[in-house]
Amino acid sequence: MTLKYEILKRLVKAVNIKKMWTGMTTEELLENRRKQNAKNRIPELKDDDFIINRIEVMGFPVLTMIHKQKTTKANLFLIGGGMISAPRPGSIRKALRFAKETGLDVFIPYYPLCTDYPLTKAYEMIHETYKTMLKKYEAKNISVLGTSSGGNLALGIVPYINDHHGDIPMPGYILAISPGTCVDTEEEWQRMLELDQKDVAIPAQYMKTAVEIMRHGDDSVPAYMIWLQKGDFTNCPKVSFVYGSDETLYACAPSFEEAMKKYNVEYEMIVGEGMFHCYPVFPVCKEAKEGWDMMIRLIRQWKDE
Repeated sequence: MTLKYEILKRLVKAVNIKKMWTGMTTEELLENRRKQNAKNRIPELKDDDFIINRIEVMGFPVLTMIHKQKTTKANLFLIGGGMISAPRPGSIRKALRFAKETGLDVFIPYYPLCTDYPLTKAYEMIHETYKTMLKKYEAKNISVLGTSSGGNLALGIVPYINDHHGDIPMPGYILAISPGTCVDTEEEWQRMLELDQKDVAIPAQYMKTAVEIMRHGDDSVPAYMIWLQKGDFTNCPKVSFVYGSDETLYACAPSFEEAMKKYNVEYEMIVGEGMFHCYPVFPVCKEAKEGWDMMIRLIRQWKDE
């Protein structure tokens, strides 16, 4: 590891980002995030190569980045935030960079959060966003990229379609970066506790609290939305998983592999040795920059097939 990376890890640990997710009751945490989200704004971006607009799906905003030079392929870009934080302006600027470097049109839904709704609402809105994309692009020409809880939602598109929403075809490719899911077994929990000693960002305990948060008082939320490893991945397209070896969420990677094998899904499991949560989308050191380049390369490989 480079010296810059080691210094970065120590700084993040000193700031104690993990405290953002613990140390308060569930309602206190949700109220804190509501206040933070209220301050958040969708950035007004301009780029000579793009038409950047805002549309609405189910009353929620979707930012669209459409190349002026026409392309037939697009990406549904799902930004994470523990299901309780809205995409920040910096993440949107990275999405524009992603669109430029991949040559894809990009759709970024500001999906409903579990600060105010059960997780079913986010799934429904993302499903409707995907249907909107299908009016312009063929399903095989749509990739889905998700980071953290957005990775959960990206993968979750498949069991959601299989759960009586088969009115649309599967997308062409899924790239799930550090997909968040709750622990389902004691074995997963023990692995997560071990990784908690290395993770500088996401505490293991939050993945217990997240069960209550994602239900938001609704016990009818399907199990696969909370424990995605239980999902029905029949007819799932190729999936690329990307984890850092030093993040708590990596504890569930073996369960995802079992699910992929059970449903005969073509997949690859890419693990950044010693890397942190969602490292490809935080290209602030040499190792993470290599992760960004890898992410772009994976999307381009799909695009060029």
